[in-house]
Amino acid sequence: MKRVLSLAACAFLGGCSLLASNPEQELDEVFVGVNYVGVAVADVETAAKFYQTAFEAERVADDALDLSEWPFELHGSASVEARSILVRSSNAQLRLMAFGDGGQTGMIGDAVSVKGPGVAHVCFQAVQESEPYAKALAAGASPIGAEELVALSSRNPVKYGYITDTNGIITEVEEVDIAQLDLPEPPKNTHRMRHVAFATPDLDAMTEFYSALLGGQEPRRIGHWIRISGENVDKVSGIAGSEIEMAWFQLRNLEIEIAQFHSHPTDRQEAPRSFAAPGYNIVMFDVTDLDIAQQRVIDAGGTIVGKSASIDGAVTVFARDPDGNLLGLQSLEPSSIYSARNFDGNGT
Repeated sequence: MKRVLSLAACAFLGGCSLLASNPEQELDEVFVGVNYVGVAVADVETAAKFYQTAFEAERVADDALDLSEWPFELHGSASVEARSILVRSSNAQLRLMAFGDGGQTGMIGDAVSVKGPGVAHVCFQAVQESEPYAKALAAGASPIGAEELVALSSRNPVKYGYITDTNGIITEVEEVDIAQLDLPEPPKNTHRMRHVAFATPDLDAMTEFYSALLGGQEPRRIGHWIRISGENVDKVSGIAGSEIEMAWFQLRNLEIEIAQFHSHPTDRQEAPRSFAAPGYNIVMFDVTDLDIAQQRVIDAGGTIVGKSASIDGAVTVFARDPDGNLLGLQSLEPSSIYSARNFDGNGT
């Protein structure tokens, strides 16, 4: 029987998103979470300090990645080394990667914009009193839209903003006014990663893929009949005249957000982005059965990339969704530092 996660019962989560409430979701028993979201950065030490300072992320691993066993098309060389630092929030992780000597390198290409294409941002949510937005700006980030965080609705106790680091990599910040929520007690964790966000030219195709990939889960959707728009939306996105449609899928420890900018159509990627381009380069899923997971990818309309590799002590398979975004399928021991299953209560 599938486990059911009542998002409405997770009080700290209840204030987020553009919806007043979230339905119960049946969670898949094959795709059990997101081990980490990969991020290519120019300097792993500087990047790690940024997430530690702004979002109280914990630095939990520092190692070297030998990409020689990874599919050739990902790195374009028979032997490539990267330095990796894993930073952890209460429920999910970022794997920072820098290619070249000493964990520093010139970046290849530009970061993805607000409207993509591809993995556009990750979102950190925190209680307002911890002031993550101010700390992020003090640590060198710059706002994309309005200088101050924006409340999209007077009924929603959340303020939103998009920021970029010095390499143009986007983070969404959500500050929650806990005083406006009817909580029996304060949240155990003051910070968490809320979601990883894809920007797409075709929301329907992407939602069909991820619904099939995640065992038939139906996403929450908004903006299908009436687009998400207005002055406050423009202040967040930094795009005048934004008209957006969105969908969300829930895994145990992290949401997948998918957005289509109908007002400013997202270009379809002509070729996959370089793995070393600045920004988010892979979403690594924790799966219980690699064979079933691979077949799900194929049946849903995705593709398998190259051959499997041994990463983090586990067989890892690479895949792409219909937009060409790189996904990893990895079956880890729950005790592994990289596993999505080693978070107490999934960070709630």
